[in-house]
Amino acid sequence: MTTQIMTTQISNVMTQPHISYWGMHKSARVLDAVTSFYFPIYNLSHKDFFTYYPVLGFVEALVYQTDEAVETNQKQESSSAVKNPWYQRQNLIIDLLKQRNLYHPLIEEELENLGKYYDLENQLMSQNSVTHEDVMKAAELRTSDARALHRILLQMANIPHNEKAFEIMWPLEVIADIQDDIIQYKDDVEKNQYNTYRMFVKIYGKEAPNYLQEELDKYEYFFVERLSSLSMDDQKIYMKIVNGYQEEHSMPDIPEPILE
Repeated sequence: MTTQIMTTQISNVMTQPHISYWGMHKSARVLDAVTSFYFPIYNLSHKDFFTYYPVLGFVEALVYQTDEAVETNQKQESSSAVKNPWYQRQNLIIDLLKQRNLYHPLIEEELENLGKYYDLENQLMSQNSVTHEDVMKAAELRTSDARALHRILLQMANIPHNEKAFEIMWPLEVIADIQDDIIQYKDDVEKNQYNTYRMFVKIYGKEAPNYLQEELDKYEYFFVERLSSLSMDDQKIYMKIVNGYQEEHSMPDIPEPILE
């Protein structure tokens, strides 16, 4: 009976609709970053993107649908009653990966970290007082979806997991995520949604831009420091990735704080 239930569950994730057009639309930006950040490391061609798209797109669409569900719950329920809708979607992803013979425990670890992020976001949005440490912990956990996609890509391409690559890309992932929050800051304030810079304003008021810039500088230093441990040829690969990304995504100016 248990085997039958599991077979039916796995079959459902392969054959039943679980993602929306909205989730697919919102995920496109992250999938573009995946091709820009990770494809060059492994000499993968952009022409191969649609070979990997169905699984990567499915996963990231579920992430964005969770974002939407979390934000809706935060507005509709009391702070203490907000639930985390991620874990049900995480199970769908794990089932799909196992069905496609793509499962790896490190992928599941990153998906678990994303669940921890949503729990922490709910906590930070419900508290009158937040700490710098918790906000930065959230910023680091929030990029777990990028690392999960990175590992899923390797599984699909049958490429060994090179932990050095993950260590080097991690600071860039955090910087890119904070940059997105800088761009979305005004809109997130108006919609009362979670935003790293908004949390810094809550802590530091008018001094928030200085503290946020210090964090951006710190993660840039982490990247440079880790990059220096590589051979010159490998350094060129990663610098080409960074330069290409910066050409398409210039560093936004940190806006004036909105004191709420």
